[in-house]
Amino acid sequence: MPQVFLATDFEQSRSLPLNSQRIVNFFTEKQPPASKSQTPLFGVPGLDVVATAGNGPVRGAWLLNETIYFVSGPDLYRLNSDNTVTVVGGGINGTNRVGMADNGTQLCIVNGARGWIYTEGGGLVGISSANFHPADVVIFNDGYFIFNWSGTKEWFLSALYDGLTYSGTDFASAESTSRPIVSIAQNLQLIYIFKKDVTELWYDAGNADFPYARYQGGIIPRGCASTFSVVLQDTALFFLGDDNIYYRMQGNRPIRVSTHAVETVLAEEAKAGTSGRINAFTWTWEGHKLIALVLPSVLRTLIYDISTGLWFERESADANGVSLGRWRIGTCIQIGPTQTYFCDDYDGRIWKENWNTFTEDGNILRGLIYSAPIFDDLEDIELDRFELDIESGVGNADAPDPQIMLRWSKDGGRTWSTVQEFRSMGKVGEYLKRLRWLVLGQARTWVFELTVADPVRRVIIAAHIDADQAVST
Repeated sequence: MPQVFLATDFEQSRSLPLNSQRIVNFFTEKQPPASKSQTPLFGVPGLDVVATAGNGPVRGAWLLNETIYFVSGPDLYRLNSDNTVTVVGGGINGTNRVGMADNGTQLCIVNGARGWIYTEGGGLVGISSANFHPADVVIFNDGYFIFNWSGTKEWFLSALYDGLTYSGTDFASAESTSRPIVSIAQNLQLIYIFKKDVTELWYDAGNADFPYARYQGGIIPRGCASTFSVVLQDTALFFLGDDNIYYRMQGNRPIRVSTHAVETVLAEEAKAGTSGRINAFTWTWEGHKLIALVLPSVLRTLIYDISTGLWFERESADANGVSLGRWRIGTCIQIGPTQTYFCDDYDGRIWKENWNTFTEDGNILRGLIYSAPIFDDLEDIELDRFELDIESGVGNADAPDPQIMLRWSKDGGRTWSTVQEFRSMGKVGEYLKRLRWLVLGQARTWVFELTVADPVRRVIIAAHIDADQAVST
């Protein structure tokens, strides 16, 4: 039987009849040539609640001396070894993302207007120096906290290993253009000053008056559109460019990693006027280095898998099974290869992924796959059979006879069949269960949609069809 090409990437075109492929809560893991399929689809892990830090949203997370701290709502929380949380400070007003960094003993937090320093002995105190300025982001490099001066082209430093002390002379100006600084990051001992239209490279030159100097020739003609779109992963910085393209900064060369399909969604966010609120976070599981882009207005979470170069979506549902549109996670912190804590954007819950959990704290984790269009020039195709090859026999106590649903579109993904045809994924031990849909009719173009909502393991290996050219009368 001819194979149906199921989506392995987010490829939904602005023209659905051309290509409407999506994968939601599934990802691709490329296989060696001798495998049954080289591009199977695996369900993403579920989420288990670890702790609850206030009412949320959880605005940032940081590891200081092997202890994790979260900013949730206006408060700073410490995660204890027994997964309880303790409030260790408050007054961090706002609901926006916060910038966080540490110098080994001090944890620095900024919210775009004020700054705070937390120490284990002294608690959380506001930075009161007259030479401290409103900042959106903070990093630590060579003994200094480094900040952007919000809304300007200036950036400034703390005293050496002292986040409470500032000098009126410890600042510099990114003078290559007149546009303000959007974000600051570091990689390979270089400081990247992301402006709205260019990026400047600086380094610690050890100067007596101001330690940093601009790298010779270190002007990159590409700016940044969003402060918290900048992440470090796989020895490179990734960021949302001022041209609404997502990039990997390879040294001083931005390399495009987004696709036209992704950029169409990014353009929708730009039209809403909220590109500057797009945030990114990154983590790794089992060789997959992942970067999530959270789009707050169009309610989408797009995830880039560096290991495959492919994109997929994640999506959450509420307690009634209604989609939130996007993943409920807004940021995370990874402290080891299997220790990642995920922060909730809707409340104060702290989560961990679990490959043996198939819900998000009992809420439905819906998996969705669209096929590539099936067509034979402009001829009608009569489908006698659609057969799905999966890892069957995955029933469990929560879903003894789990189901998978099939719909189809005959107009390129614009409208869908009203009846969803269910087939069993196999009760426990039914490892040879066959999933077939027969006599589906005829159409010029076919697109299939597969949906799994039952809380079971999901592995889609391949799909095949029996098809004939329809006989005209």
